[in-house]
Amino acid sequence: MSSLAAPFADHVAKPGRAEQQLLVEAEKARSFGKLMVASVFESVARVLPDTPVMRDQMDQWPDDMAGAGVIFRLNAGLHALARSGRDPALQRIYGAAAKGDMPAPHVIDLALRDALNHRAQDLLEWMARPTQTNEVARVAGLAGVLMELNARLALPVELLELGASAGLNLNLPHYRCHIGAARCGPDGSPVQIAPRWIGRAVPQVPFAIARSIGVDPNPLDIGNAQDCERLHAYIWPGERERSARLAAALELARRLPPRVDRGTASEWLPRQLARVQPPQTRRVVFHSMVVQYMSAQERQKVDAALCDAGQRATPDQPLVRVGLEWTADRSQVELHVTQWSGGDPEDRVVARCHPYGEWFDWVGLV
Repeated sequence: MSSLAAPFADHVAKPGRAEQQLLVEAEKARSFGKLMVASVFESVARVLPDTPVMRDQMDQWPDDMAGAGVIFRLNAGLHALARSGRDPALQRIYGAAAKGDMPAPHVIDLALRDALNHRAQDLLEWMARPTQTNEVARVAGLAGVLMELNARLALPVELLELGASAGLNLNLPHYRCHIGAARCGPDGSPVQIAPRWIGRAVPQVPFAIARSIGVDPNPLDIGNAQDCERLHAYIWPGERERSARLAAALELARRLPPRVDRGTASEWLPRQLARVQPPQTRRVVFHSMVVQYMSAQERQKVDAALCDAGQRATPDQPLVRVGLEWTADRSQVELHVTQWSGGDPEDRVVARCHPYGEWFDWVGLV
């Protein structure tokens, strides 16, 4: 589809579903303190009527826009254009905002109106591909769960990750995590994870991961510069700490490559769960901000595979599911744990947390 310049709207059109979703996401971003991102979303909502190609594509999106992360795909495409220097106006705006000098709304509007019209093809290509965040700070929640589990019964872990992206979370044993007052991982790790910790303390108990492997429909290649840039574009503009942590995690992964298979979770997971589980091993299935992108059928197949495998679990060969996901109404993110070890499964919401792992309000396995 060619990108066409559009005239300015000469009337106030009724907001479409795209503008409404942009304003919903802007409010969420503002509540998280992400003022630059909120301003971008609000600006796009204002100028979208003047960008017919982009507005039509967004309004005609076939699926749920929130569940598909459409606004975040567009945001990443805009960020990528700014980072590349191919759109000087966006580059100036994003650069100024990163320094704390937020441009005036009309300046943002002009730049975004131009980008949405003249760079529509670039942006639509970004929107055609699923989101690809690989935020390693989320593994602080997984580390907290593993420490609590080991406080009950110390067992080495076989880690299976769904929606692993580039597989950076699988390198958890090589990251230094500050879980409130508890610590895990090597002191000198280039990847330091220290979320704000609220609520119950986690016991200072070590854990070991004996095997780790993940799956993703389109795994990113840590040796491919474009794939790495894609991950950086999905970090919200101006978040230097996250960007530096991602760069460190990618560099570490080049030395210690994680294994990520290409495939769907619903086909891959039953095969992994059918493997013989060594005695005295805890099998842990982990996923973070993934379920929303699965179809209802795939979610059902994943749930069924876990329930079936859970019936075979025993106290010395337990199965655990750890999911960091939005609640059904997308009002908050929860860290949910299900355990099978013989008998009925145990379900717990162990924490409420920030979508990118900036903070955890910990309840624990009580």
